[in-house]
Amino acid sequence: MKTSDAFPSRYIQTAAVKARPIVATISHVEMEMVGQGAEQKRKPVLHLDGEKPMVLNRTNFETLADAFGDSDEWSGRKIKINAVRTQYAGKSIDGLRVEPIVPKPAAKDDLNDEIAF
Repeated sequence: MKTSDAFPSRYIQTAAVKARPIVATISHVEMEMVGQGAEQKRKPVLHLDGEKPMVLNRTNFETLADAFGDSDEWSGRKIKINAVRTQYAGKSIDGLRVEPIVPKPAAKDDLNDEIAF
């Protein structure tokens, strides 16, 4: 039995994206109480269309803010979520990382400089 089966989480975990990244569309971001008992903290939670929500750390929040601006503007934007090795409390662990999917600008050949009168 997998740990994720024995202890299901309502949030995306690294095991869900280790084999293959998730590509998802952002629904919205909310501040929510995350954790259990006295360990609960208010954190930003990224809600995704058709996927479990994802608790955002500062790194992932700033990555999205740099790409998409204020979190009120993230709805409808696409992201890729994958697992990476990172350091936490002096240990090497798997962590979630987001990668904004930003549409590429149109190629120069596709641009039409003609002005219609």
